[in-house]
Amino acid sequence: MSAKSSCGTMHLWRHLERCGPFKSSSQQTLIQTSATNTLDTLWTLSQKALRELLTKLIIADERPFTSVEHPIFKQLIASLQPKFKLHGRTTLKKDVMDMHQEMKSTVSREIAEANRISLTTNLWTSSNQTPFMVISAHFISANWTLKKRIISFKMLPPPHTGLAIADQLIASIMEWKILDKVMSITVDNASSNDVAIAQVLSILRDKSHSPPHLDGKFFHVRCAAHIINLVVKDGLKTLSLAITKIRNSVRHIKASPLRKHQFKEMIESNNIKQQALPSVDVPTRWNSTYLMLKSALPYRNAFNSLSIHDSSYHDLPTYNEWEEIIHIKDFLSLFNTATLKLGMTRHPSAHMLYSNMKSINKLLKESLKSSALNIPGIVKPMQEKFDEYWKNMETFAGINLVFDPRYKLAMVKFLLADKLGSSKSAITGRVDKIKEDIKMWFKDVAEGKQKKKSTSTNTTTSIPQSKPLKSDQDAHFKEFLAGKTMSSATSATAEIDLYLQEPTVPLDTQGFDILKWWSVNSL
Repeated sequence: MSAKSSCGTMHLWRHLERCGPFKSSSQQTLIQTSATNTLDTLWTLSQKALRELLTKLIIADERPFTSVEHPIFKQLIASLQPKFKLHGRTTLKKDVMDMHQEMKSTVSREIAEANRISLTTNLWTSSNQTPFMVISAHFISANWTLKKRIISFKMLPPPHTGLAIADQLIASIMEWKILDKVMSITVDNASSNDVAIAQVLSILRDKSHSPPHLDGKFFHVRCAAHIINLVVKDGLKTLSLAITKIRNSVRHIKASPLRKHQFKEMIESNNIKQQALPSVDVPTRWNSTYLMLKSALPYRNAFNSLSIHDSSYHDLPTYNEWEEIIHIKDFLSLFNTATLKLGMTRHPSAHMLYSNMKSINKLLKESLKSSALNIPGIVKPMQEKFDEYWKNMETFAGINLVFDPRYKLAMVKFLLADKLGSSKSAITGRVDKIKEDIKMWFKDVAEGKQKKKSTSTNTTTSIPQSKPLKSDQDAHFKEFLAGKTMSSATSATAEIDLYLQEPTVPLDTQGFDILKWWSVNSL
């Protein structure tokens, strides 16, 4: 092919000379950034994207809406991007509410697709002593991903009675249309929570088309992390003097820049490798007390030196108190690890409950025989508190453990043997009880699905009839449906038997993901 003028292409050249290149309104501009002729793409201003980022900044930093009207802030925005239209506080408030509504709609769609939902609730107190009640929804999505969504964070005026807590729970359940989906509620251990959960369960039994399984036997779940908190707090009471001295010592060195500087000099004179200075605890949270003791111990000699050089320091622990703190720090390490594991929200933790609580129980029993200074005296009230709560949640924890394909019933038997010794009949009895509860629960789930499916069919399908069916035919048909339901439930328990008989997944499986396993192996 040829492009010579003699080949009839002159009209194309004339077209190029007369008609310039097309420029799109959305086309980005190229700018020369240096003498080397390197061209970069110029950023395109998006008013919408910048407004969204500004809204997120105000929300995340908890800034007042008036921040956008501050003169210095206006100057900053004008110097960064003069073309950005900065709106006032009224528009910003509207943007915040619009973003909230958009996010709420997204969460609502996620929850609508969930099969079953577990709720957790807790009471919070703001810096100005305003009480709030937070409710979180936990569920597994269609692609087997664990989700946690805060569905309510509202002020709860005193008194915080069980009925007041129940009213807020029911209001959120109705608002999010999850009356037929709530399978459990996890709360801290308090008498008001006991009343609240009983009230909610009563309403679900009466109004829900799919009430909690086994008539709510496992509906009320006690927060394991809170139980550990109560157990440890009972033990720390016996160490109150030593802990108070450490707490006052840490407060002393942080009371002024001069004292902090003096303490750093003591650290250097004792050739201690300085890390972060000891942290002051929150007395109501034992894990913060544990972290305070842990962070103070490396500076033991520095505190000893400080008592010599600082006449205003009067809270130096005695030798025996330092030794007590060393032992209790090591002792509490397991409790801290268990709390961190059981407090996870991005990964499933229910299947970890049984083994972690059993490890704590074993540590308590062994520590009762310890020769370490004052440890048995610390452990005794802890063991009593642990036994009080564990007896009510052992079966629930065992069921969750069985659904970990790496352990199933084998781990339950192993941990029970460690507790009950060689009493095979006792072990068998406990294991059989867990198996029975699993099968009853699974059967209840299967029958509930069948009932829900049947109800859905009856309410959505209309069958025209020229004349009513005979009564005996209706009776036989009901028997037929009952047989189908029973067959479905029997199949469900057979499925459980098959799962328990199959080999466990090797413990050394790298990167084992329990939800991924169930996703692959689900029907």
